[in-house]
Amino acid sequence: MKFSEKKNDGVSPVIGTILLVAITVVLVAIISAVVMGMTGGIGTSHVVGVKVVQGDNTSALMVTITGGDTTGLTKLTVYNGPKLIENVSTSAAPLVGVPIQFYDGDNLTAGSASISVVGTFTDGDQTIYTGTINLA
Repeated sequence: MKFSEKKNDGVSPVIGTILLVAITVVLVAIISAVVMGMTGGIGTSHVVGVKVVQGDNTSALMVTITGGDTTGLTKLTVYNGPKLIENVSTSAAPLVGVPIQFYDGDNLTAGSASISVVGTFTDGDQTIYTGTINLA
């Protein structure tokens, strides 16, 4: 008597491989669509070097742009914590290497001060410096 056996060993691994490849392609397509959609709202950023020191006067800060992308920079605003410090410079737009004096109506308190410098660019305001400086 003769027995005939069919060899079906190769069918399941081939189908399994095709399914795994198909699932991988679908997942990559979904993830890339989500990631590409999330990057649409990102704007441009400007990297600007800033040096902030206390001026000769105990109520003044000197802010100097040391370099970077100042394209479209029209104005600087300085805050000591939540308090706005006024710009006493007559310069229309901040220039690299030219110190700008900011005057606090009161004497700046000796010790550490939390200073923020906000640049007004033609494409929107951006914080270009946040840090703590020691005042005399």
